[in-house]
Formats: sequence, C-alpha cells, structure tokens
Amino acid sequence: MIEIDFKKGNGLIPVIIQDAITNEVLMLGYMNQEAWEETLRNKKVTYWSRSRNQLWVKGETSGRFQEVKEIYLDCDGDALLIKVHQIGGAACHTGYQSCFHHHWKDGEWKISGRLIFDPKEVYKK
Repeated sequence: MIEIDFKKGNGLIPVIIQDAITNEVLMLGYMNQEAWEETLRNKKVTYWSRSRNQLWVKGETSGRFQEVKEIYLDCDGDALLIKVHQIGGAACHTGYQSCFHHHWKDGEWKISGRLIFDPKEVYKK
C-alpha cells in the first residue's frame, strides 16, 4: 500500500508547490499528518509552520490561497509535489510570484521574478 511516511522527518515532510498551469516552482513548505488531512479536507494547501509551531493555511492572512489541483508523492513516500492554482498570483510572503526569486548570476545574487504586491500593505508590519 502506498502511504506518506511522516516518520522519516520526525513527523514532517517537505512539500514542493508548483503552479498547475506554468509549472513554475512557487515555494517549499512542510506538512505533518494534520496539515495533510486538512489539505485534503479543504482543498487549500495547509502547512505546518516550523517557526510558529502550528498549522498554517497559505493565504489566511493575505488572501492568496493555494487551491489544490494535483498531488504527487515521491518514490520514497517522504516528499510531496502539489500543483496549485495560486490565488492572487503571488506565493511568496515578500510579494513575489515565487519564493525562488533570488538568482545566482555572475557571482552574486540578483532578484528575478515579478513583484506582485507590497508585503507592508498586506501584512501591516
């Protein structure tokens, strides 16, 4: 039987989030069993926040939810790839479309990608 192996990572597995249409990698997060079950229940990606030590539904503060379109499990059963419809066009809390917007080029990090929103306005910090 195929199952997710939450034991390997002390209860957490990495989750790669990819845009279902463009295939752009949007972010990497972590899930525990409870986050997995919540994701299946509400069809919105739910993570385990390692910094806050609690469940976190992506978009609950910003309104930029990730609607689940497809889910894949790797061959070892300890990592997920979830293809999503990214509501609001930005997955990154910094306002960029993708969390992977730092590009190593010519010996230094450069910003690439599109800034979609101002995080100071959205998160009021």
